[in-house]
Amino acid sequence: MFRIPVLMSAVLLPVVSAGLRLGGGDLAELPAGVSAHASLTTAPGDGGLAFLCSGGGLTIPTADRLTAARGTIDLRLQTPAEWPVEEDRAIFHCGEQTHVHLTLLFRQGRLMAVYKGGEPFFASVNYDGSRGWAPLSWHRVTFSWQAEGENVEFMLSIDDRLEGMSAGRLMDPWPTVCTVGDRNGRNPWQGLLDAVSLSPEFTLPAELAPGERTVTVEAARELGECYPFWTVANCNQPHRFTEEAYRRSCRVRPFIKQVNAVYLLGGRYRDQNVWYQGLAADGSLRVDFTGLIEQIQGMLDVGYTPWIVLDNVPYAMSDPPQEHTYGNTAPAADVAVWERYVEAAMRAIVDAFGAERVAGWWFRVGTEPDLNPGHWCGTKEQYLEHYDRTVAAVTRVLPNAIIGPGNILNPVSGQFGTQIKDFWGLDIIDHCGAGTNYATGETGSRMDWFSFSWYGRVGQPLQRFDDAVGLIRERLARYPQFADTPLVVGEFAVLHDERGRRLWSGDTTEWAASFYAGLADRVYRHGIRQVYEWAGSTAGVYHARGNVIAMLEQMVGGRRLAVTVEGESAADAGALAFRQGGDLYILVYNHRALRRPKVNETIHLVVRDPRMRAGGSWRLRESRLDADHGVWTHAFEADCAAAGLVADPTAGAHEGGIGRTYGEAGEALFRKNRAKYQALAEVPVVRDEAVTVGDGEWRTSLDVPGHGIRWLRLQAD
Repeated sequence: MFRIPVLMSAVLLPVVSAGLRLGGGDLAELPAGVSAHASLTTAPGDGGLAFLCSGGGLTIPTADRLTAARGTIDLRLQTPAEWPVEEDRAIFHCGEQTHVHLTLLFRQGRLMAVYKGGEPFFASVNYDGSRGWAPLSWHRVTFSWQAEGENVEFMLSIDDRLEGMSAGRLMDPWPTVCTVGDRNGRNPWQGLLDAVSLSPEFTLPAELAPGERTVTVEAARELGECYPFWTVANCNQPHRFTEEAYRRSCRVRPFIKQVNAVYLLGGRYRDQNVWYQGLAADGSLRVDFTGLIEQIQGMLDVGYTPWIVLDNVPYAMSDPPQEHTYGNTAPAADVAVWERYVEAAMRAIVDAFGAERVAGWWFRVGTEPDLNPGHWCGTKEQYLEHYDRTVAAVTRVLPNAIIGPGNILNPVSGQFGTQIKDFWGLDIIDHCGAGTNYATGETGSRMDWFSFSWYGRVGQPLQRFDDAVGLIRERLARYPQFADTPLVVGEFAVLHDERGRRLWSGDTTEWAASFYAGLADRVYRHGIRQVYEWAGSTAGVYHARGNVIAMLEQMVGGRRLAVTVEGESAADAGALAFRQGGDLYILVYNHRALRRPKVNETIHLVVRDPRMRAGGSWRLRESRLDADHGVWTHAFEADCAAAGLVADPTAGAHEGGIGRTYGEAGEALFRKNRAKYQALAEVPVVRDEAVTVGDGEWRTSLDVPGHGIRWLRLQAD
């Protein structure tokens, strides 16, 4: 949708050549049609007079200045002496109806850039960094949008840095006036505004200019093994492993070797996994684990290794149980009964499958215990006791068990990338490192591994992953015994599209492919052991992200090689490199957080290998994945449009669960054309030829399209 101008110098943020530009010095003689609130005055800014808002701002006609389809708002503001504040503060608003408006609003200090074209079409870019602005500090805010048909995409830049992008539905009607410094007379700004510019043009942020970089692979420098981190599948309905049809569907699921069996101990569904029936008159447990053993056997029959999540507390064990999003999330009324229950379940498992075999499975105590009340509605202290007693029960039966706490929320931005107050998940590390063990009374608790959830979103930078890992590693490093603790991403997916709509089966496009390549680069860099999977294919046809996993899987067991990247652009572009036998494999990627515009990157690739001799011949095989190669989504959506199928406007863009977007008719069309989409999903080889190498190195330049991947294999002749 967004198009990059030919002259990139024209896109720097922004020099407004049309529309309107106002400063405080203009208050004495405003342009025709522009009016000021009676309370609006001026005060010295940092470059002359600025508008001083208190009870209201400016009302400006939109004609020739802004349209629903295109525009840019650019202004400078000074935060008030007291900041942040709880009440709403608006700096721009254009809207006459409740659910049709364009707004720049601070809510509890958080800046929200909203484009809303109707009640189902709320879309925003939210900037949390404004909460940390210093009082009386100056900042530049630029909000720009552009439409294609009914779809609108918009970008928010803060202090000349792009902070996010989202997409919405075209506003209709478009108001004849807008307000600066308030929201149609409400929520006025309480500070200075300056350099207010309105333009009918879309302004592309400088970060989206195409660039170039040099990527150097050092074949003589090994970093470790290429290990498969994508082999664990999440399963929150383990009872389905007793169904033959479900087991058949699992047998064709690509890449998966282990299954993370959630809710195996009950407490999620009132009619499933009800192993606990209360206490007998003599105080003994009334339990029957026959069904639990059948479910685990079903996993083994498929060829999966069970990784067992010890949750939830059974309904009959809490007093009272508390039904929340994920079942009963209340603690046990008597934690000693829970401890005995876990021990009984472990004895049943070990008796059925043998201690040696079960010792190779990984055990986790709960799921997102810091998500209250969804997964745990008790206190932090109650969970810590729950954890210690669960570990004690497991290790009494299986002393060499591999066990750790439930995957905590993303410590940077909570569940699903949204801000959640009062994070305490990292406090589990402190408890295990130096706290008093509730079960033993000793200092510290056993923790063989640690996990967290990390959900991506279209428009969210991959840097957020580095931030999350950094926080966890820093906390672990406080305790020498945890310095080398394995780290796992216990829940992962591209969970929301650029409009914030839920993706139930992932993004199927090339965006998710380059995203996953960039994530894989970080997974190896940070030494993450596993990143649990939800979905990588539709009816057996790989998503573009699944193709990246297939590339990586071919390199498993090979040696990872050192890669350095030097570049000036804002692209998240680089490479993963491996040696498999005598062959070199290089996965080059060009990713940006925004889906559009697709910005090319010129990558100068240098491969250094002492086996190369000047004038020697090597064999190059190059495959390509981008919008036009290895992706079936765009053809499927075009076929749906040609068949008159209309996408559900509430469904996520390019959703892997196509029935959610196009219903049964879409699923039928997919089945009819499955062979076509399977062929389109194949990643084509675009070069297979001899290349001449230099003395110790080989060089080439690749023009990699936005969200594109080049997969190279070099073989010595």
